[in-house]
Amino acid sequence: MGLIIHAPNVHQGGGRTLLNALLACADQSTCCVVDERMPTNKIDPGVVICSIKPTLIDRFKAEVLLAKNAKFGDTVLCFGNLPPLIKSPASVKVFLQNRYLFGKHDFSSFSIPTRLRLQLERWWFRTRMQVHYTIIVQSLTMQRELKKSLGFDSIVLPFSAAGTDQPDSGNHDIPETKEFDFVYVSSAEPHKNHAALLDAWAILADQGVRPNLALTVSESSPVAQLIERSKNTHGLKITNFGTLQHGDVQALYANSKALIFPSKLESFGLPLLEAQQLGMPILAPELDYVRDVVEPNETFNADSPTSMARAVMRHMNIESAKSQPICAAEFLARIQETGQV
Repeated sequence: MGLIIHAPNVHQGGGRTLLNALLACADQSTCCVVDERMPTNKIDPGVVICSIKPTLIDRFKAEVLLAKNAKFGDTVLCFGNLPPLIKSPASVKVFLQNRYLFGKHDFSSFSIPTRLRLQLERWWFRTRMQVHYTIIVQSLTMQRELKKSLGFDSIVLPFSAAGTDQPDSGNHDIPETKEFDFVYVSSAEPHKNHAALLDAWAILADQGVRPNLALTVSESSPVAQLIERSKNTHGLKITNFGTLQHGDVQALYANSKALIFPSKLESFGLPLLEAQQLGMPILAPELDYVRDVVEPNETFNADSPTSMARAVMRHMNIESAKSQPICAAEFLARIQETGQV
């Protein structure tokens, strides 16, 4: 009896961080099927590693490989959200992190290839799940919504990286003076809500408030271009570090005063937990996935840049401008004045 960690489609973001933690714990009874872009230098040399190219043909070959090697009595951990394409006699555990694989979502803001991939994966998840497979989710919200959407039962079993996946070199001491007022650690998917965050920062700038914000968006993404345009248009103090390794993210946390997390949709929200563990103040939407993990210091409406900006000002102890009503007589007098009312 052995363990097979099947993750041929995981190579970035929180999934990569958590997978690295698992691979670091693997022993010689484990076989790992991973994307070739995943680092394997920290894995026990006795662990069998099978690296898969990120192509549709090679992904299918990985499924055939799993079907041939997973036997009754083995445990298969499918770490990439999807169950085996070919029914397996093994004890299969599917670690589900992608909220887009079930429920109703608006995919209009995604590219056509991404929409096609998500539709394929939704079909795969819905039709290949077997009654003897176990689905593992990271929050009660995920568990409730999965049951409501597809009728699938699941167990809640979250875990964190707990300090794994540190960089090979570099001294990340906590700076005496932190450079960034806020940090948002995330990729560039539409649900991460960067556009609303940038609008909030523009609203703050219009009021003379310019907090220093650190972001971690891929430099090749449209969001990175939007960041640069917003900076130039409104004079915003924003630094985009691009995609970072987990250890470098920890260094960025250490150089930041608070976490702002405007994402509209998360399976777990790992940065929320990381920030809490570091004792950082957290500003986040008033959404179920947030309170599944932490109690934020300030909350806001994720659909409202104004609400987001006001939460930032509350956190910074800056009084927001309020509309002050006047009496009817003064109102009439004002509108009859020459020039500005």
